[in-house]
Amino acid sequence: MKSEFKNIKPVLSEYVEFNKLKESEYILSNLKHRHYLKINKETYNLLNLIDGTRNLLQIQKLYNDIYKKHIELEQIESLLYIKLSKYGILTGYEDLIIPYQKPDYLKLSFIIFNERIVSKIVKNFMFLFKFKIALFVIVSCISVLIILGILNFDAYKSFNLQESLIYFFIIMAVSVTLHEIGHASSAHFFGAKHGGIGGGFYLFTPVYYADVTDIWRLSKWQRIVVNLSGMYFELIFCTLVALIGYFTNNFVLTILAIIICVNTLLNLNPFLRSDGYWVLTDLTDKPNLLYHSFMKVKDIYRIIKGNGVKWTKTDILLVIYGLVSYGFIGLFLYYVLFKNPNSILNFPNNAIEFIKSIFDKDQEVTLAKYGELIIPLMFYYLLFNLLKVGLKKGIEKI
Repeated sequence: MKSEFKNIKPVLSEYVEFNKLKESEYILSNLKHRHYLKINKETYNLLNLIDGTRNLLQIQKLYNDIYKKHIELEQIESLLYIKLSKYGILTGYEDLIIPYQKPDYLKLSFIIFNERIVSKIVKNFMFLFKFKIALFVIVSCISVLIILGILNFDAYKSFNLQESLIYFFIIMAVSVTLHEIGHASSAHFFGAKHGGIGGGFYLFTPVYYADVTDIWRLSKWQRIVVNLSGMYFELIFCTLVALIGYFTNNFVLTILAIIICVNTLLNLNPFLRSDGYWVLTDLTDKPNLLYHSFMKVKDIYRIIKGNGVKWTKTDILLVIYGLVSYGFIGLFLYYVLFKNPNSILNFPNNAIEFIKSIFDKDQEVTLAKYGELIIPLMFYYLLFNLLKVGLKKGIEKI
C-alpha cells in the first residue's frame, strides 16, 4: 500500500461490536454481514482508536504513545485493508466483504422456517426463561418423567418400536423442531439475533439446526443457557406427551416420550458438534474448540523434544479433550478396519436391506442394523475429508 494512504481516515462500520471473552481476547461482530472474529487485545486497542477523524498516521502515533509499543504504518494498513476489510469492519469497502458462509461440517443445508416466522414463534416463549419459572419447570418435568418411567417400567418388555414408527417419527419431528426453537427463543430473550431454522446432514445423519451465531455477542453464561435451551424445550414437550399418554392409557406415547427425552441427553456429548460441544466451547472461550485442542496435543511433541511449554488450566483441558478425540478416532478406525471390515465392504447391500426392513412388517428393525449403516458412512466421511485436505495441500504446493 502506498505511503499516501497514511492520510486516509478509516471509519468503523456502525454494525461492528466487540464482546470481551477474557482479558486478552475479544469477539469482533459484524451484525449486518454476520461475521464473528476472535481478535487479541492489541487489535482491539488499535480498532478503538478509529474515530472517523484520525488518519492512519495519527492512529499509529497515538497507539505507540499510549501502549508504549512500536507498530509500523504498513502493519496497520495490512490489518485494516487486507485482513479485516473483507469482514465489513470499515465503511466504504463494502465491495470487499465476503458473504456469510454456513459451517463446513453442515452439508446440504436448507431453511425450513425463515427468520420472520421464527421471530413470531419465539416471542411466545419468553416467560420460560425467567429464572424462577425455568427452575420450577425443569424440576417438575424431571420428576414427572421419573415417576412415569417407574410406573411404566414393565411396559418396556412388550414395547415394539417398529409397530410404533409413525408415533415415533411424529413425536421426534416435533421434538427436534422445538429443540431448535428453544435455541432461538433463548437467543432472542438475551437480545441476540437469530436466523431461520433449517435442516442438513452432519456425519451423514439428518439434523435440524437454528442459526444463533449472533450469541457470540452475549456473555459466557448467557451463551451456555442458549446452548442448553434446546434440551430444555424438548424436556417440556416430552413431559407433556408422556402425561397425555398416561391419562389416555396410551403407554406407547409415554414410553416414546421418555425414550426421546433420554435420547436428547446425547446432545451433551462434547465430541460431536452438538450442544455439549458448544457448552465446552463457551467454558474454554475457544470458538474453534477441536482445532485448538489438536494444536495443544502437538505441544506434547514439543515437550518430548525438550522445548518448554507453559500450560494454563484451560490448555490442560484442551490437551485432554484432544487426546480423547484422537482416541475415539483411533478406536473407530480399529473397529471398522480390523474388527468389522465387512461393514465397509457390504455397505451398499446393508443400506438397501435396512431401507427395505423399515417398510417390511415381517422384519425387525434393530439398532445393530442401524449401526451397520451409520458406521461405514462415518468411515467414508473421514476418508473423504482426509483426501480433500491432502488434495488441497497438493494444489497449494503446485
